[in-house]
Amino acid sequence: ITMYFQQSWRDKRLAYAEMALNLTLDNRVADQLWLPDTYFLNDKKSFLHGVTVKNRMIRLHPDGTVLYGLRITTTAACMMDLRRYPLDEQNCTLEIESYGY
Repeated sequence: ITMYFQQSWRDKRLAYAEMALNLTLDNRVADQLWLPDTYFLNDKKSFLHGVTVKNRMIRLHPDGTVLYGLRITTTAACMMDLRRYPLDEQNCTLEIESYGY
């Protein structure tokens, strides 16, 4: 699966009142921010896209809300029900968790 994975949270330390505009930040700023330790529980192999630069986006809102998005490709392990093969349809749930909590 190749997808754009977006997460958002509020960090009041990043709130600003000088202007009412959302700020789109350079992707290198992500190395200086707190980021959630999200991972895919049923992942077999994943990678972040990085053609010329890492494919990630950071948008900061005046109230301190951070929108963090990245382009990721993952291969997930899923149980298959092949009883109706070749007329079967499969559903694969991508399980997302926090590594530390």
